[in-house]
Amino acid sequence: MTRKYRGHIILLVLLSVICVQAHAQQNPLTFQSKDLQLIAQRYTGSTVNWPIVIEMATHNVSSNSFTLNPADILQLQNFADFSSRVNEQKDRISKLINSGATVFANQEYINAKNIIAEYSAAIDDGELEQAIESAGQLKEAVDLLETTLMNNRIVDIQAQLSRKKGEVDKRIGLLGSWSDAMTGDLFKQSDGIRTLIESYATLSFTDGSDIQVTPNTVAVIRKSRIDKLNNSTDTEITLEDGGLLAKLSAAGKDRSRYILNAGPSRSELKTQNFYAETEGEERAKLSNYDGEAIINSNDVTITIQKNQGTIVEEGKDPMQPVELLPAPSLNWSSADTIINKESLLFSFREIEGAVNYRVQYSTSANFDGEVTEVMTDETALTIEDLPLGMTYVRVQATDQLGLRGPYSKTARIIRNVDNNPPPVFVDDIRENLLLTTSEDFAIEGVTEPDAKLTINGKLVSIAASGRFSHPLSGLSGETTVEILSKDPTGNQSELKVTVVRLSEEILFNFDIGRLPALDAERVKAGNTILSSQAYAGIKVVISNQQQSRTISTDGQGRWGTKMNLIPGELTITFKNMSTDHTYLSKSFIVEAEQ
Repeated sequence: MTRKYRGHIILLVLLSVICVQAHAQQNPLTFQSKDLQLIAQRYTGSTVNWPIVIEMATHNVSSNSFTLNPADILQLQNFADFSSRVNEQKDRISKLINSGATVFANQEYINAKNIIAEYSAAIDDGELEQAIESAGQLKEAVDLLETTLMNNRIVDIQAQLSRKKGEVDKRIGLLGSWSDAMTGDLFKQSDGIRTLIESYATLSFTDGSDIQVTPNTVAVIRKSRIDKLNNSTDTEITLEDGGLLAKLSAAGKDRSRYILNAGPSRSELKTQNFYAETEGEERAKLSNYDGEAIINSNDVTITIQKNQGTIVEEGKDPMQPVELLPAPSLNWSSADTIINKESLLFSFREIEGAVNYRVQYSTSANFDGEVTEVMTDETALTIEDLPLGMTYVRVQATDQLGLRGPYSKTARIIRNVDNNPPPVFVDDIRENLLLTTSEDFAIEGVTEPDAKLTINGKLVSIAASGRFSHPLSGLSGETTVEILSKDPTGNQSELKVTVVRLSEEILFNFDIGRLPALDAERVKAGNTILSSQAYAGIKVVISNQQQSRTISTDGQGRWGTKMNLIPGELTITFKNMSTDHTYLSKSFIVEAEQ
């Protein structure tokens, strides 16, 4: 085979593949809700992009399926490139954080984070164009972040107040006086930070680690140094009163040395998630959620592993490690909930041995901004005055020792403005038609469960799932039904449906050859045109000996075909196009021409 001939074959194969792919892309894609994340991964490159898929897809409530048309699929595939670019820039930011971006280029870092937040918000809201716009801005912002970082990293400052809520104070040096702290303030060795009631603060270190300071807390940076050769840090913090959560970065955990003094204890942290709580110098409660922490007190050293805790009291050996209570699981099938009301009942499963629970909710996914914390003895809490947009909620259990267990999976609550009428979906409807052969028929469907539903002016009860059913009797020919659904805010939707009782007079109103199908029992063989007009949504199945043909009615109910009838049996059946339910069927004897 010559090289030229082989080249022609390869070209033909490639053209065939392209044609097959082009043909596949011309067809709509229908999938079930359980496959939503799989579709997001396949076409956008990430499962987190599922809100974009939902926004673009058409939702069939009765079958709980979604459909994407070819144009939508192409847009999602185009978006996959932007999603990949964002992930690349996130990786760059992570590396820049390890190099000190949060301190030496904080404004540029915040700008890049804001763009990522705008991108994430656009994803959550299903806003494709906004997500693409934010993705396009990110690389330039990260480039500026890197340039600024390299230019500014000549200041020997370790920590910066990156977030605050409420009253937060700063003390310069051990002998200084307390004054208001501002976001962006720098903290060095011997500086102190204080939060008052219902106040929070986050100190960010050059290796990307954060110290989240809870309300009514006083902490002092005892030592804060950086080795510019390898960017490792040597940090020591004293918790004088209150509580703090140490969230070390991966670099901080592996390369740096973090010492936390709490009460009579001294802890070396090799963990990315550690909580300490103290009431003065006599007692400390320590909980570790990752890695390990080496605890020393009274010249005795213990190690607490992931999801273990201990109590340290002055003059006593540390308590041997105890297992923390597990994270409560939520009473929701999904971590994402969309509501239209200002309040929500947040419920979770009981944890054996729990004395109480702490529920936190915030507009920040990291719970380092506007945080509200509520203690409760119950396994449910009504959260009031939810803001529009996204709210993050989590819960942890506290045992009899006062040790806090790990947090639950974070729930995302999306509150929307309710200015949309309640949808009404009717089962087995097509072109606003419902077809039946029975004199008695029930209209069934679904709407919002708190809506008020009337059918032809009669109030219809709605189940908690939103399902409804309304019987009709004495049907004949066409019957018009008016459905009205109205929600508590006054939004309403109307739907007019025509219920048709099908009969032989309607469906078999055509000729087979020269004989009317309605009355005929025997028909003649040969080429025969069969055609009539019924209703949309019907398929006509014609079987004659070994041959069979299926014809679907068009939008006006018309159908037709030409067949060469063979002597023997002829059966004509009218079925529902979607469900395959048989409405009416009739058989004939085909006789040979004399």
